[in-house]
Amino acid sequence: MDYSVAKPENAMDIAALHTKSWQSTYHTMLKAEYLSEIAPSERLAVWQSRFSHDNDKQHVIIANHHSKLVGFICVYADHSEEHGSLLDNLHVDSNYHGNGIAKQLITLAMTWLKENAKYPSVHLEVLSGNQHAIKVYEKLGAKRIKEGVWHAPCGSLVDEYVYLWPKIPL
Repeated sequence: MDYSVAKPENAMDIAALHTKSWQSTYHTMLKAEYLSEIAPSERLAVWQSRFSHDNDKQHVIIANHHSKLVGFICVYADHSEEHGSLLDNLHVDSNYHGNGIAKQLITLAMTWLKENAKYPSVHLEVLSGNQHAIKVYEKLGAKRIKEGVWHAPCGSLVDEYVYLWPKIPL
């Protein structure tokens, strides 16, 4: 497995994996039409936008296996005073689950945050139905601190949780 900092030319592959992950994980939570017809172009626009300008608070790491993108993570240093940095995206191709890729991506991102963030904590939002991710975060020491509702782009209302590491874990 090769891990590296993402570049603008990775946006299309990241968007494709992001979409694939949403389609396989959120198919019971988000509208099918949205996932198949709108999400692909929407995710591409998001990633192209994220890479279109320098943001020293954003850090994206990718995992490649034989030159194929199989995972990525996106973090934002010092996203909020209350909860610190934000783990905004973590997606691993379902064919590669159980290989330690998510844990390695989190470790690399947390190492970067430790060097680049002034606030000591890290938080994330996860949909309540994403039990696989919740198990990973809890296994790595994150604690659920809040429950809410995500107003999804397709109009669905989906229960979500906020998880927090009070101190950047390493």
